[in-house]
Amino acid sequence: MKKNILSIIMMFAGLLLFTACGSKEEQKAEEPKAETQTEQKKVYKIGVTQIVDHPALNDSKMGFIDALKDAGLETEIDDKVANGEIPTQQLIAKQFAEDKKDLIFAIATPSAQAAASSTDTIPVVFASVSDPEGAGLTDKANVTGTSGVPEIEKNLELLKKVFPNVKKVGIIYNTSEQNSVFQVEIAEQAGKRLGIEILAEGVTSAPEFMSALEKLSRDIDVFFAIQDNTLSSSFPALLEKMNALKIPIFGANAVYTDRGALISQGTTDYDIGYRAGEMAAAILKGEKTPKDITIEVVQKPKISVNKKNMELLGIKIPDDVMKEATITE
Repeated sequence: MKKNILSIIMMFAGLLLFTACGSKEEQKAEEPKAETQTEQKKVYKIGVTQIVDHPALNDSKMGFIDALKDAGLETEIDDKVANGEIPTQQLIAKQFAEDKKDLIFAIATPSAQAAASSTDTIPVVFASVSDPEGAGLTDKANVTGTSGVPEIEKNLELLKKVFPNVKKVGIIYNTSEQNSVFQVEIAEQAGKRLGIEILAEGVTSAPEFMSALEKLSRDIDVFFAIQDNTLSSSFPALLEKMNALKIPIFGANAVYTDRGALISQGTTDYDIGYRAGEMAAAILKGEKTPKDITIEVVQKPKISVNKKNMELLGIKIPDDVMKEATITE
């Protein structure tokens, strides 16, 4: 009897030991599986290209990257700047295509044009392009993005309200940038309706910009800073010259008031880039293809006033405009 009881006890002890060992083995088997799942999470390789390094385009890039993070995507960003050189821009786009990036994000018109011509298969998403159709970006199945075309006519209407006696408004733009040519054409048409003479000087480089500025500054009442890469790169020299002559700068983007201009009205480049990032996320997740996404004009115009510049120039801006404006110190 005692032997039988002892045999039963030993059998149960052995069964418990076997079960415990089995549970440990199962846990060990499951651990590598979890690691494997983590290792297999997709990291998307994205080429980011922009024609020059300046605050407006950098804001667009920041918005794009933030949108990808908010979408929960892991990315490996290859960030390249062409330093204003079109041949360099084309080489960057070609290298991204050869590297077989999962997606190319192109900021501003020259970058978008180079990226679009470099590949017919890799998705290309652009941002801060004023005239996608004029830039030849609307007829490719792998290309989509956001247009940051400023509301030039509304800007000039606000300019006229702030400066009711204005007669001549100066613009300097790069003739090789389709987006800039497009904005100048709109400004000239709006100027005729508003009784404002638009004095526009076309340039192709920073040295030419300074010569044009010297010429324009003799004749204008207000300088209108459109969205132009050459202008943005030369902005510190522009601001110094205009402040010395007490000529106010009206900007088509808040980046100009952030950098010292008197007043601006426009959509932030961050918002434009963020929307492009949302498009890219949908493409990378396989929810849509570029041809499924319509090129979108992002317009959330906001007025911004630089208080320090307003005091420097001794200009009184109408109270109703100030009530709507964000004040930059």
